[in-house]
Amino acid sequence: MAQGLARFNIEWHVIPSAREVPLDDAYMARLYPDAPRDFSNEREHGPAYREHIIKGHQQYQGRVVGVETTQKPRYLPENRQFYGSLYGQDASKDPYAVYMGRAGMMNGTRYAHNYLSLREFIRVVNEDWRARKLLPEGYLVTVCPPAVFNLVGTIFYPEWSETETLELGFYLDDQGNATCYAVGSNGPGDFSFIDEVEGEGEWSLMGFRVALVPEQGESDPIDAD
Repeated sequence: MAQGLARFNIEWHVIPSAREVPLDDAYMARLYPDAPRDFSNEREHGPAYREHIIKGHQQYQGRVVGVETTQKPRYLPENRQFYGSLYGQDASKDPYAVYMGRAGMMNGTRYAHNYLSLREFIRVVNEDWRARKLLPEGYLVTVCPPAVFNLVGTIFYPEWSETETLELGFYLDDQGNATCYAVGSNGPGDFSFIDEVEGEGEWSLMGFRVALVPEQGESDPIDAD
């Protein structure tokens, strides 16, 4: 199973428990040093970003998750780059290219997608990996959660921060709906950027990477408001 998933650049990580690494001021200062000014402020239409991150991340603390490590490309006009190399010229570098075709992502990139095509992509990958017995029992394929992306990128993949492109991430609420975010960097070595995504127009400008996470009763890997 691990060998099969390695072909898709899935790398397994233990997310520290709340007891070992609490999501306190010290954690936020280290992992979000250049966060937005209103990072800890309650927003007009909801809790602060900090509170969203803490609540969303709690479901993964003390668990093992699989994170896709495919290289994120630099930004060029019209976001026509392919994952798999820094400049993103070679479509064959992206190990998920075959699934993009099946999901109706006609340009074959991680960009210019919408809610429906991304949801279909996730469905297709889950279905195929289950059929091929690549998914561990109790896990599903989804879009990488924001704090997991931040943690793994900061410690293991600082080169992800050397590209201007943002990526999608989300957290489910108690009703199974998702609040979607743009996550990324404000500069090399930084993973502090986070902004709520409102409207599909913004989705098309961002890439995404997959993750394998414990199901924990989710009815749908993506179910956006």
